[in-house]
Amino acid sequence: MLVQRQMSVTDENMDNFQKVLKSYLDATSAHSDNLHVSVQKLPGKSCYIMYEFWQDRISWMSYLQSNSSKDFQRCVIDMLEDAEVVSTMLLPGLFMQSLSSYICM
Repeated sequence: MLVQRQMSVTDENMDNFQKVLKSYLDATSAHSDNLHVSVQKLPGKSCYIMYEFWQDRISWMSYLQSNSSKDFQRCVIDMLEDAEVVSTMLLPGLFMQSLSSYICM
């Protein structure tokens, strides 16, 4: 499963957001059901797009209940200009196996 999260950060919270984001990325990438996580910052904007690849929907939903995920959500609520935009896409198992093999290389 692919989860895409888009967050527009207020300028005054940029430094704090980057610290909280790094902590979240470290915790998420260490989770056994997470295949990959990456973040892109759009040039010239205070917008971040995060991509999370999970084993399946249940793994992601379970992770949303974890302390790491809840802490991240609590921290960023006041740092964003607008509500976070989250979209998901189920990916075929064969693609996920290929992704997993590629990432482990």
